Amino acid sequence: MVWVGASVITLVGLVGVLAVIVGLPGMWLALLTAIICKILVPEVMPWAWIGVAGALAVFGEIVEFGASAAGAKAGGSGKAGAWGALLGGLVGAILGTIFIPIPVLGTILGGAAGAGLLAVTFERKYGKKSWGASTKAGAGAAAGKLVSTLLKAGVAAVMVVVLSVAAFWPNAGDGASPDQPASGMLGTEAEPSTDDSATTLDRDVTTDDRPPAGDDELEPDPDG
Repeated sequence: MVWVGASVITLVGLVGVLAVIVGLPGMWLALLTAIICKILVPEVMPWAWIGVAGALAVFGEIVEFGASAAGAKAGGSGKAGAWGALLGGLVGAILGTIFIPIPVLGTILGGAAGAGLLAVTFERKYGKKSWGASTKAGAGAAAGKLVSTLLKAGVAAVMVVVLSVAAFWPNAGDGASPDQPASGMLGTEAEPSTDDSATTLDRDVTTDDRPPAGDDELEPDPDG
């Protein structure tokens, strides 16, 4: 069951990285999977490593928000442009995955393009800005989406590596359980040789304790 839990954590983690690229909360999916596996199979990994993964998930969200905010600020985007970038990034990532036949790269480029285009549309329609201001806001949104996606995907990949190593590393080896290391196994195998030595020593002592044969048993009787 430990190996099954570790495999599930790794596979879901990889799916989570792809989900992050698309714009979905893949890091939280991977973290939730690790928590469930820990509850069902307590020996799969220590809670401390799940805590590290949780900290990375929070850090990834901070990085994404910071990069997106920096791009929006650079482009002068308002609330309308921010909502447009959010929706456009999600839709663009999905469409880029379908229509740009380059794995991962198509998703990233589609997300950035979608964020920029919908930010321009929302700023123009709901923000009542000029085409020049809307275009600048869209460019900032696209740049922010591209940088935030790359950074968050990198953090997600690190989190998957941490969870996978924590799940598989304690269970690797020659099949010996963690509670019974190889040295202990060798010590257990050495005990029969000690018993054999004791048995041989007892046999020698018993032989030495026998009384020597008498002289009259060894010499023939002259009268016979």
